[in-house]
Amino acid sequence: MKKMRTILYIALLLLTVVLMSVPMATFEDNSAAALQEDIDKYTERVESAEAKLQRYIDSGKKQEEIDKQKKQVEKQQAKLDELLLEQEALAKQSAASGLKYALLGSKLPAELEINMQVVNENGGIYPTDFSVFYAARWISAALLVLAAVLVLAAGCKPASKLYTFASFANLIGVLLLAYCIFRLAAIPVKLPYSNPIMNWPLAIAALVLPCAALFLHCSSVLGTKRSMLYVLCTCLCVLSLLPFWILIVNATRNSQQIQGGVSLIPSTFLQYNLTVLQTKNFSVLVGFKNSAIIAFGSTILSVYFSALTAYGFTVYNFKGKKFLYAVVMAIIMIPGQVTGTGFYMFMYRLGWTNSYLPLIIPSIAAASTVFFFRQYLAANFQISLVEASRIDGAGEFYTYNKIVMPIMVPAMATMGIMAVIGSWNNYLTPLMLLSDPTMKTLPMMVKELRGDIYRTEFGSIYLGLTMTALPLLIVYFCFSKYIIAGVAVGGVKE
Repeated sequence: MKKMRTILYIALLLLTVVLMSVPMATFEDNSAAALQEDIDKYTERVESAEAKLQRYIDSGKKQEEIDKQKKQVEKQQAKLDELLLEQEALAKQSAASGLKYALLGSKLPAELEINMQVVNENGGIYPTDFSVFYAARWISAALLVLAAVLVLAAGCKPASKLYTFASFANLIGVLLLAYCIFRLAAIPVKLPYSNPIMNWPLAIAALVLPCAALFLHCSSVLGTKRSMLYVLCTCLCVLSLLPFWILIVNATRNSQQIQGGVSLIPSTFLQYNLTVLQTKNFSVLVGFKNSAIIAFGSTILSVYFSALTAYGFTVYNFKGKKFLYAVVMAIIMIPGQVTGTGFYMFMYRLGWTNSYLPLIIPSIAAASTVFFFRQYLAANFQISLVEASRIDGAGEFYTYNKIVMPIMVPAMATMGIMAVIGSWNNYLTPLMLLSDPTMKTLPMMVKELRGDIYRTEFGSIYLGLTMTALPLLIVYFCFSKYIIAGVAVGGVKE
């Protein structure tokens, strides 16, 4: 690493630590606002008393009653004037006061109180324990300083393990710093102090500087860029799997625990949730059978005939080919919800309601799948193979089934997964066509779990969702190698 870049890298990190020591948030003394509620109350009283006085005058009440009401108006007005003067005095006093807070300072000022009303109204998303926040800010500063020290210790070598360790320390320090800044901005404070007023230019600078240092470091050091890419891919993988893990964990928790907050540790209510599903007529086997018949039946037809259509558009030349392909592309632009009513009426007149046929047969016409297959064949298929098979006397369907389909296996696996997911998760079309309880799919059954007007068992809902998603995960892992193979084939040029 060149000497100048090393100096710049260290300077950016140390400047970030300095910015963390500068007041980044201000808690203004908002005592004047605390009186606003009383001021509004006495304003209403004055207006009500004046209106009553006017009614007395208009109705010709006795002068004694009118004088008595005038005294009442004067009394309420005097109290209102007193509050307004007090508010004005507090406003002048508050303008010159306020609590300032820097990330690397001491703990939050003792004068501050957490607004528990806001915490409770938002389901506890604002933690009241700041021990993690206090630890994170110091760890972040320590990691940034450690990154600077490691780079300084490595000198100007072109490659060193210290550089890699420094990049990791820099990355983790930036993430912790971002957590601290946004955590500080989200603190709900109780009157008389206001919520934190962030110095956002300073906060953004504190985030941009270490990010710029990290970019400079990774772009100028051998091996560090690859290591950071591995770290980034690992983080993205964890983020992708985290929702599925939370889904599975919530399937083992009860409603009170789920409403209490997010947890990554499984609980002990799996059997209870399963019992709740059984008491609500949630038949897992029936739902699996119905969803599997529809999903896999429609997927087989969609993939096979869409690939056949794409093969025809690629291999054969005929009049109107471009027009027909344009029609297929236009169909992609039409949402299924637009044609829902007409589709239902058509199936009703055919007598296909409460039948799997309207959920399977129309899958033959999958315009987006045809487009994908045609693009795949245009990039990876040689028409000379078809010509050679014809010379050898092979029929057209034999050529398609024995020569073309094996070449299209990666693309067919990819679109097969997409078709299974789309059909398995389809809720609207089965809801329109199926009314027989024995023919309901898993998404329909899960939706009905929220129909209890007395109490919603969120644990059982998550368990139902887990059972619904499990087959999709199995299908994906079974066919993922074909997707990777398809990417590899598409990335190789002859």
